[in-house]
Amino acid sequence: MNINEINEIIQKFYNEGMDITVIHSGDPSIYGAINDVTSFMLKNNMNYEIIPGISSLFAAAAAMGMELTSPGSTQTIIITRVPRRTEKFESEDLSVMARHGATLGIFLSASNAGAVTKKLLDAGYSPDDRVIIAYRISWPDQKIIETTVNDLEKTLFENRINRQALILTGGVFTHNSDVKSFLYNPNFVHLFRNNKNKVQ
Repeated sequence: MNINEINEIIQKFYNEGMDITVIHSGDPSIYGAINDVTSFMLKNNMNYEIIPGISSLFAAAAAMGMELTSPGSTQTIIITRVPRRTEKFESEDLSVMARHGATLGIFLSASNAGAVTKKLLDAGYSPDDRVIIAYRISWPDQKIIETTVNDLEKTLFENRINRQALILTGGVFTHNSDVKSFLYNPNFVHLFRNNKNKVQ
């Protein structure tokens, strides 16, 4: 359905006094296009509530048993995509974003993997740098496939994946670190923990 058809259904059942649910996969705040619906509802004085979901980015991290930020590696996560038909912003081009060394969650780009590889290489990535393909995460048929920048397009083709896949690289995936967090360091004092080794 297009947005006009969706809004017609919302209007119809709202006028009948019914509760309406518009369901999105992942978290609606990330590439959810919810403004198309909420602006219509605001214009028509409809009350609504947005219920947060779990993004495939965080579901993938949980499935891999890892964190996306790590001391000694990166403290930054960049969520981006490589547009094909939609509006492009030069300052947000993947070749620019990838230079930060942050963990990258590249959405909606599995069908444009050749461009992803080119932009990562342009940003200074090695052809052998690690890339994770997270396919249909949180579904029973989910797959987590490890590949490299150079082999990304080939790996997607061999696994017949061109949608419903998140591409992860950079940061914690390309820079291993054994540095431990200060959070649980016995010598690190914060509001809820005194330094037990501190000389009184």
